[in-house]
Amino acid sequence: MSSSFEKSVKGATKIKNAPPKTKYIEHILVATHSGEAGVGEVFRALTYRLRDSTWTVVFKSLITVHLMIREGSPDVTLAFLSTHRNVLAISSFTDAQIQGRNIRHYAHYLAERARAYEKTKTDWVRASESRLEKLSVEKGLLRETEIVQHQLEALLKCDVMENEPENEITITVFRLLVLDLLALFQVLNQGLISILGMFAPPPLSQPATLTNVHPFR
Repeated sequence: MSSSFEKSVKGATKIKNAPPKTKYIEHILVATHSGEAGVGEVFRALTYRLRDSTWTVVFKSLITVHLMIREGSPDVTLAFLSTHRNVLAISSFTDAQIQGRNIRHYAHYLAERARAYEKTKTDWVRASESRLEKLSVEKGLLRETEIVQHQLEALLKCDVMENEPENEITITVFRLLVLDLLALFQVLNQGLISILGMFAPPPLSQPATLTNVHPFR
C-alpha cells in the first residue's frame, strides 16, 4: 500500500504547470481515513517532493497537503503536522526565485493551521463558528479568538496573484485560500461578537439598577 501512495504523490506533484490531477488526490485522501499510519505513508513521499528545487513540484506538494486538510478525514492531517513541524519548513526558496515568496507564505499559512490545531485541537476552517459563541472567557474565548486571527493574518499574506504571472497552479491555490478565508472570517466574526457581548457596557435602560447595586456616595 505504501508504494501505491508514493506513486500517487509523485503523480500529483509532477513538474507540469497544472494542478494535481483528481485521480491522484482522491487516492491520497484515502490515506487520511487510515489514521496516522496512512497519513505518515503519504508524508514520507511528500517530504522529498517538498524539498525539490522545482517550484511547480513544491507548490503542488503544498496544494496536496492543503487538500488533505480540507477534504480528507477531519483533523487527521493537522494532527500529524502538529507533531511533525519540520515537514512544512520550506527553506530552499527565496523571494528572488520564481514563486519563491508565494511558496514560503503558503507553507507558513499551512504551518499556522497546524499550530492552531496543536493549541486548540480544532480545525477552525472546518469547525462551526458556534464554538466561539458558546466559549466563555474563562475557558479561552480571548485566546482562541486570537489564534483564529493569527491564521487569518497568515492567510492574507498569501497574495499569490499579486507579484507573479497568473498560472493554473496559483489559480488553484487562490481558490483554496478564498474558501478558507470565508470560513475563518465567519469564525473570527463570531468570536469578536462574543467578546463584545461580554465586555460591552450595559444598555442605557439599566442605569438605575446599576446605581442600586453600586450606590454613589
